[in-house]
Amino acid sequence: MAVAWFFQAAQTPPPAAFRDYSYQSQILGGARTYRVLLPAGYEKSKQRFPVVYWFHGDASLVAALENRLASYVAKHPVILVDGGTVDTQGPSALYFPELVEQVDGTMRTMADRGHRAVAGMSTGGFMAYFIAGKYPDLVGSVSSISGTPEGFVGPEAFPVEYSLDNFAGNYDGIRTRMASGTADPLAFFSTRVNSIWKYTRPAYQNSIFLAGQDLAEVDRTLDFHMAAFADPLLPPAEFSHADAYPNFEVWGWQVISNRKQPGYTWLENVSNRGFRSSVRELLPGGATIPQVSVSIGSPPFYPPGVALTVTYIRLVDGKVRRAEQRADAHGRLNFDLGGDAYEVGISNGAQLAVSGYTIADADWATAGQPVKLNVRFWNKGNAAVGTSLIHWESPNPGVKFATPQGRLYALAPAESATLPVTFTVEDPQRAVVKIFAVSGNVNMPIEVPLFPSAPPLKDFQIADGRTLTVYQHAVKKAAVRFGEGNGDGYAAPGETFAILIPDSGALRAAEVFTNDSCVDNSMRESDSWGDSDRSGASAKYSLPSIRVDCEPGHQVHMLARIQIPSPTGTQVKYWTLEFPVWHRNEGK
Repeated sequence: MAVAWFFQAAQTPPPAAFRDYSYQSQILGGARTYRVLLPAGYEKSKQRFPVVYWFHGDASLVAALENRLASYVAKHPVILVDGGTVDTQGPSALYFPELVEQVDGTMRTMADRGHRAVAGMSTGGFMAYFIAGKYPDLVGSVSSISGTPEGFVGPEAFPVEYSLDNFAGNYDGIRTRMASGTADPLAFFSTRVNSIWKYTRPAYQNSIFLAGQDLAEVDRTLDFHMAAFADPLLPPAEFSHADAYPNFEVWGWQVISNRKQPGYTWLENVSNRGFRSSVRELLPGGATIPQVSVSIGSPPFYPPGVALTVTYIRLVDGKVRRAEQRADAHGRLNFDLGGDAYEVGISNGAQLAVSGYTIADADWATAGQPVKLNVRFWNKGNAAVGTSLIHWESPNPGVKFATPQGRLYALAPAESATLPVTFTVEDPQRAVVKIFAVSGNVNMPIEVPLFPSAPPLKDFQIADGRTLTVYQHAVKKAAVRFGEGNGDGYAAPGETFAILIPDSGALRAAEVFTNDSCVDNSMRESDSWGDSDRSGASAKYSLPSIRVDCEPGHQVHMLARIQIPSPTGTQVKYWTLEFPVWHRNEGK
């Protein structure tokens, strides 16, 4: 979507204008031109200035917006670079570090991440967030105005969907801001992102502005960045990062893989003590891609030549590999892994880590009701962990723990154990809660999606290889085949299916949630709503499958969610579902 629809007419010509600069791009090949706004008095001073990189969509900056940006820069000590209409797919997204190098090498910038920002409107807002999430070590603050909430990113040959709902973890150490207008077709999607980010991002701001106040919001957005320049966040002591490109570098860590299919390399809880690694088809709960080989190189953390014990724990089966590895002449260590989920510990001593959790006595977590987790702890060090007192804490409001601490008994190296914790989030509409398991000075984060209470639904269809009339692109009806099975309308072992829910003469494919051990719920698809509401967003639906070893007669419990377009705004409805696993009728 172009940004032009935000504005009507140009204002009075500004006191400053964009200047063009050209150079030979190594990333994109050939000549590259970028435009820059310089503050008043730039030529006569020796002062260095912070920089805002402004991205836009598939059209040039419209006159009213361009004039507004120029007027702001004329009055404030900041350089603004027009980042252009960069595509999130292919090599264009890899161009940002080169552009930063060119700008810092050409102009008097404050060439550190704390004084470097990215911003944009509409699709440019999405681009700004994608750039900040891919290069958090280059960017100190990011903002968007009515930004598109998702898009396809990564290599041109195998792009993958990037939805801001699921990538808050990429923004460690960055101040973030999202603004949306009251008449914006993106308002629903912005609200959904806000419902997650406000509880998972410690330096997040959200703003809602009145229709017609887009230009005023530009000033408020740039004010946010000026404040961020005055008070930049420190680099995180520990970070998480998911990247759609097979090869990348972040915070000094280098990752190389042979992946040639859509997906993400996901690093979690990364520090000089270790990390968790996986390669997944999608986030957060997508299937791993075990056949991918990944090589991960650390920054120069360690004394050159020192020997350290590295413990590799494959979480799918608990298989352990331990190796003594020496840091190279630069103090780096290298780790060779597959695409499965691994906990990696770098320690000659004890090291406690949380690898995940299961929900006890329920198939999903309900906001406003007690949630009981069994949290899995591992000792991924090379010495025993003594009996530990685990304190449970949350930075979110309205979270109460039934017992604020628990005792975790001693763990030998590469041994694991679960510890129960029960908490209640008072807000019945909360979408996520963040808690910490605290042991001494180690904080181990856990994020738990929450769902509202929902009524049961009897009237739904199971599409296990059936063709039915469903809504596509929000409002269009089409005959679509879902799932893989014998098409008898029942879920049997080995079958993949969709849950379809009636709505005004047709069906809507539902996104479903469950922790049922008989269900593999790692596959998800998207139905784009861009043709209907110009939002660039989509409705998600799940394609779960019944595991082949599940016994017929087992009762499956699921929570189903659908989005329904409405003149007054998108509606979201939830229902609980229950159905038996069926005997496979091969003759159907």
